[in-house]
Amino acid sequence: MIYRVIAMVTLAHVGAAYACHFAARAVLGAPGPGISRWIYLFLIIDAIVLVGMLERRAPLFGRIWWRGSDTRAAVALTFDDGPTEPNTTQILDVLKQHGVTATFFVLGANAERHPDVVRRIVAEGHEIGNHTYDHYVLPLKGPAYIRSQVRQTSDIIERASGVRPRLFRPPHGWRNPFVDSAVRAEGVEPVAWSLGVYDTDQPGAEVIRHRVRGGLVNGAVILLHDGKSLEAQPDASQVVKALPGIIADAKQRGLAFETLSQMRAAEGGR
Repeated sequence: MIYRVIAMVTLAHVGAAYACHFAARAVLGAPGPGISRWIYLFLIIDAIVLVGMLERRAPLFGRIWWRGSDTRAAVALTFDDGPTEPNTTQILDVLKQHGVTATFFVLGANAERHPDVVRRIVAEGHEIGNHTYDHYVLPLKGPAYIRSQVRQTSDIIERASGVRPRLFRPPHGWRNPFVDSAVRAEGVEPVAWSLGVYDTDQPGAEVIRHRVRGGLVNGAVILLHDGKSLEAQPDASQVVKALPGIIADAKQRGLAFETLSQMRAAEGGR
């Protein structure tokens, strides 16, 4: 999907370069700048726009919260793409055993399949966030589509748990100029993360633990997965196996676990 986004945006900018070239000729009544100059200009713009879309922390389309304060000894565990079974239940069991709270960014379609798991997430003190209905990437979509995805998912979560999400994480962290304003209009705040460990590649439980250990610093927001897009039976067993060690490593460093809203509230909601 990333190649489709890059291709569509780049083609649009090349088309804009040709349009500007011919418009300039029509207005000036002379050749004006050559087409190659227009293409170079718009490829520079293209690169800037793509970074803004695909780099989760880029401020081009608005600043986004992605990590906590480096002066507080706290980290946040976050899980995307669930709930799926038995993955989410097993993760909840581990978190309960160790007295740790986390934030789950759920897909509306998966929440419809497992409303009992959504209820358990909330009942056990975890935070639940909105991750769109079907994990479709947003950079090529307009505000109406984005708002529909968010509203539908928030409705499903609220029906299952009695709680309406306050946070939103775009799939892959990808945004466009409409995402932030569209999701805020639906009552959720866009957030990202500071540390991703590519656990869906299934590198092994010890590798996942090692990668997380390297990023266990004050304010870290750790991205893990209890699902994989809309796969009906994804394998998140390596995350489940790595989780006790991750918790132990953080506690050994004196780091407390917080939900994202707790972390943000401690910093005045910035």
